[in-house]
Amino acid sequence: MKIPSYELLHNDNAWRNINIYKEIYNYSLSEPEAYWMSQIDRLSWNVLPKITTKKSENGAILWFPDGRINACYNCVDRHAEVSPDKIAIIWQSEHFDTCEYITYKKLKDEVCKFANTIKTFGLTRDDCITVYMPMVPEAVYACLACTRLGIPYTAVFAGFSPNAVAMRMNDCKSNFVVTVDANTRGGKTIPMKLNIDEARKILDYPVKCLVVKRKGINIDWNDKQDFDYYDMSNGMSCKCPITDTSATDKLFILYTSGSAGKPKGIVMSTGGFLLFSMLTGKYFFNMFENEIFWGSGDIGWMGGHAYALYSALCNGITSVFYEGIPTYPRHSILWEIIDKHKITSFNTAPTVIRAMMQYGDKVLNNVSLDSLKYLGVFGEILNKDAWYWYFNKIGKERCPIVNMWGQTELGGVPTAPLSNLEEMKTYGHIGRQFFGCKLILKDENDVTITKPETKGALFIQYSMPGMLIDVVNGSLKNLYYSQTTEKLYCCGDEAYFDCDGNFWITGRNDDVLNVSGHRISPIEIEEVIAELDIVAEVCVVGYPHPIKGEGIYAFVVLKKDVTNDIKSKATDVINNHIDAIIKHVKDVISPITKPDIVSIVPDLPKTRSGKILRRILRHIASGNIKDFEDLTTINNPESIRGILNTIAIK
Repeated sequence: MKIPSYELLHNDNAWRNINIYKEIYNYSLSEPEAYWMSQIDRLSWNVLPKITTKKSENGAILWFPDGRINACYNCVDRHAEVSPDKIAIIWQSEHFDTCEYITYKKLKDEVCKFANTIKTFGLTRDDCITVYMPMVPEAVYACLACTRLGIPYTAVFAGFSPNAVAMRMNDCKSNFVVTVDANTRGGKTIPMKLNIDEARKILDYPVKCLVVKRKGINIDWNDKQDFDYYDMSNGMSCKCPITDTSATDKLFILYTSGSAGKPKGIVMSTGGFLLFSMLTGKYFFNMFENEIFWGSGDIGWMGGHAYALYSALCNGITSVFYEGIPTYPRHSILWEIIDKHKITSFNTAPTVIRAMMQYGDKVLNNVSLDSLKYLGVFGEILNKDAWYWYFNKIGKERCPIVNMWGQTELGGVPTAPLSNLEEMKTYGHIGRQFFGCKLILKDENDVTITKPETKGALFIQYSMPGMLIDVVNGSLKNLYYSQTTEKLYCCGDEAYFDCDGNFWITGRNDDVLNVSGHRISPIEIEEVIAELDIVAEVCVVGYPHPIKGEGIYAFVVLKKDVTNDIKSKATDVINNHIDAIIKHVKDVISPITKPDIVSIVPDLPKTRSGKILRRILRHIASGNIKDFEDLTTINNPESIRGILNTIAIK
């Protein structure tokens, strides 16, 4: 095959022109390693790699093994050297009254001060620093300081309980944590240092804690294990040498959301992850010179970590960090922030979109949203009504929706719709594959599916640079590479591709229902139920059925105005709504797919990244209300009690 020119392989219109895309993509599949090697000059290397990949003892593919590179230099220094006054980070407080504009020069100075402070503790590459921080500038400084020093770290979501923090720290044997005294979330003060004190009681080894005192509240203090960051960093030099690290060195650990059970520590390498997150962010989210990107996901999750932190800064653009939640202090706060900072790309979870829809279009009356160019979603499939609301009301029918599909394990997003290029397809559509990425489908007999519109299990054929290199205390081979004869990477999702080669996700493999011998996608049923005006959210799971083998159980959250309307006459009205839901599914899809049980519940259990915890609902539907396995990642534990109370009342 003819090798494309350097100019073509670096063409910034490659995700906007279908002919350019196809030429590069076809080349990248025929020569995947050559394609990725052609992109390495997008980064600044201490030693350019000559070897593209090698296989590790645990079966992982290690990218650019002879290359030397530092992630902090690529995200900070090289931009500070060229454009020191350019804004790197806009930090917005929850109350909208305070914001910080952090230039690349200031970012470099603050990261160096943070790194010099950490150096005083004598930590090495054999250690792992826990960054337990809210969405504040110091969280970015801490992560990048670790990369500057070549010390691995794990970012832990600020909303986690002491038990959840301790579990993660114990798993990766972290003996040093960076946190704040407290943070503000939803108008409440969260005592994070207190959480660390409680977590240390659970751990069976000593843990030092570097505390950033942002709120000035009274906290317990032990001079032997607690250290005041501002006191220690006062007078620290704003210069700190870059540590020369290998491209295959461990960069960070992120723990999966736990939707499939106990969270797993996913280990990412330096060079491969950096290149993959940078390039996919650049093309998928238009991360070019003067763009302002807001990825609303927390940096404790891959969506926020890969794109809001690494990809945005590596591409040298401006990234927005927001301290608060989408509904406080006003239901319009997200859209006000977009207007205030002239944000061009906004990326959020479907849960957020559905929540905003409940408050009606009136919250949009005083915002223009004219700066927006791109809209993104991540975490789950965006249902039909939410997709159209997002496209029509937020994007004003002019912003393409980038429906991200990715996983913590992949280090980024391997597929997305081609922006402003093809006729836009709606909900469920995850678009075309990125260069060098090859998705394939397998049927139940391990045969590759070649016919469009045929559902199958989703696998990745070629390794991608951003993919995990290890699992903390786990087997990479057994967890991800053991389900096919070719030992392909198992995504755990069910999907199909259309006649244009675009992929569509239909649900998780373990979510597919087998009702009287019929394989039924719960996502399809959810889409139909969500069409009803009364429905805010829905989750469909299976449960043991004495006749069908597996029955269909729908947990439904009604819209707030509907819920308020039925409080005084609950039983009859709720039963009418349940009957309407069952009839609608029967009429739209088939009698086979109608739910056997519909429970109207106050809320659905979700992870911090917005994913519905289906395994918990499967437990409840099956009558197992005691053993929910791991609950450390649940964002709203009260939802379980609400569901159980509702079912008990019925």
